[in-house]
Amino acid sequence: MPETKPIKLLVVDDEEGIVHFTKKIYEHKGFIAFGATDGVTAVEIFKKERPQISLIDVHMPYSPIDGIETLRQIKEIDKNAVCIMVTRITEQDKVDAARSAGAFAYLLKPLTAEDIDNVISEAREKLGF
Repeated sequence: MPETKPIKLLVVDDEEGIVHFTKKIYEHKGFIAFGATDGVTAVEIFKKERPQISLIDVHMPYSPIDGIETLRQIKEIDKNAVCIMVTRITEQDKVDAARSAGAFAYLLKPLTAEDIDNVISEAREKLGF
């Protein structure tokens, strides 16, 4: 039976606690998880590590770039990157911007672990894992 490589996951949120908590959950599930608290760092990590799935917060007021711009830059590096946008923001223009930039999904906070697990399962199917 061939050995399967673990999935790499990038968690991007301006709240360090959310990044740490989410990384730990998915590391426990066998993922290799990376975290960033701003979009610039996230793009640098993406360039180096090439995670298959990225969870990106849309609203990051302390980041030089917001989640939508982070998504755009990641998609410029890899147009097939699976990026899941997470936010409290429900403005339709943000949803439309994320979709037009190539977001795989757009989830609204507050989230349950089941919400994230479901969309990550969908992403894994898309990736063939």
